[in-house]
Amino acid sequence: MNLTLLQQCPQCGGEVELAETDRVLTCPFCGVRNILARGTARFILPHLQHPGRLIHVPYLRCKGAVFSCHPNGVAHHLVDTTMAAVALNFLPPTLGYRPQTMKMRYASDNLDTTYLKSSLSISQAIARADGRRREISGSSLPLHQEWLGETISRIYLPLLIHGDKVLDGVTGDPLATQPDSVDIFTALALPSLNWQVKLLPTICPNCGGDLHCEQESVVLLCGHCDRAWQESGQRLTGVPFETVPAKGPDAIHLPFWRLEVELKGIALRSLADFIRLTNIPRVIQPHWEDMEMFFYCPAFKIRPKLFLRIASQLTAAQLQAAGRTITPITSAAVALEATEAAQSIKLILAASAIAKRNILPLLPDISTTIVSTKLLFLPFFDNGYELCQEEMKVVISKQALKLGKKL
Repeated sequence: MNLTLLQQCPQCGGEVELAETDRVLTCPFCGVRNILARGTARFILPHLQHPGRLIHVPYLRCKGAVFSCHPNGVAHHLVDTTMAAVALNFLPPTLGYRPQTMKMRYASDNLDTTYLKSSLSISQAIARADGRRREISGSSLPLHQEWLGETISRIYLPLLIHGDKVLDGVTGDPLATQPDSVDIFTALALPSLNWQVKLLPTICPNCGGDLHCEQESVVLLCGHCDRAWQESGQRLTGVPFETVPAKGPDAIHLPFWRLEVELKGIALRSLADFIRLTNIPRVIQPHWEDMEMFFYCPAFKIRPKLFLRIASQLTAAQLQAAGRTITPITSAAVALEATEAAQSIKLILAASAIAKRNILPLLPDISTTIVSTKLLFLPFFDNGYELCQEEMKVVISKQALKLGKKL
């Protein structure tokens, strides 16, 4: 489900509608753009104007692509669920369709309301969501599992306390009755808040030029001084990147993460090792024994099946072309952070393997350490319906790129 949020523009005060996945606020009234600097997002549902005390109860929302490695291969599915994060038996177990049918706002440290603490952690919520799916499908515990491109947020359901009655703050329906002279919410209240959404201007810290970005961008590019930036700790920090030159004049570039990884629990230090382990039908060249091994994966969002296919193709190809630090013309925003891309290492190994029995049983004992990350912009040519990377034989549907923005 796609959520709609309302946020005030810091420049003109206009009310801007945002999607949950938006990382950049673009005001349609004054045109000013700002980066949303935030950790776990917190949203509140609108409530009735009703006399009584206002309480906000947290629900955890988990959305993302789940990849599960089983003895016979890699399965994937999309998860999108909400669940109550406080153990109060009168609460609805989920929020149902409310988050997608109502326009929410970011939670703030408003003194007129009380926010309750979450007793359910994010890791517990993810495990519970996957447990429900496995219970329905009858699938077994996987050898390895990762969530990629996940969106974790807290959505607060308003409650109204009127006398001894606890009312649903959205509909006004009664939910429970408090015992006489007992306040069941005081012990659950958060002691302090600092939830104001921080906004950073989309201005290059190096040259002061305007940064190129889209609504979902996590990396912003400066076409004036050829630098890349990402928000970290409420400030912009540099991102190393290279642009691989195109062989023709009409190329566009797509972003990919190149990951240098140290693996323990498996002998994989060169391209030759990778070909032997995965049993890919390629003749190992002598110089591959000393060729440094990198993992590649898309830095844009795309359906799980295509993500694995593209990552496996690029990793097996091991692009050797030298890049240059030149800001490219790109048709896809960098919407996947390097930390998320790093979670795909074991998945790429499993998906690349022709002989699954050589790789999959080893996954639980393999540990990965990221040595370095770099953003690579690879040239593609538009043939009308698809984007083609001729050197690495990778083809991506333009429709798949368009649909990926909604994941």
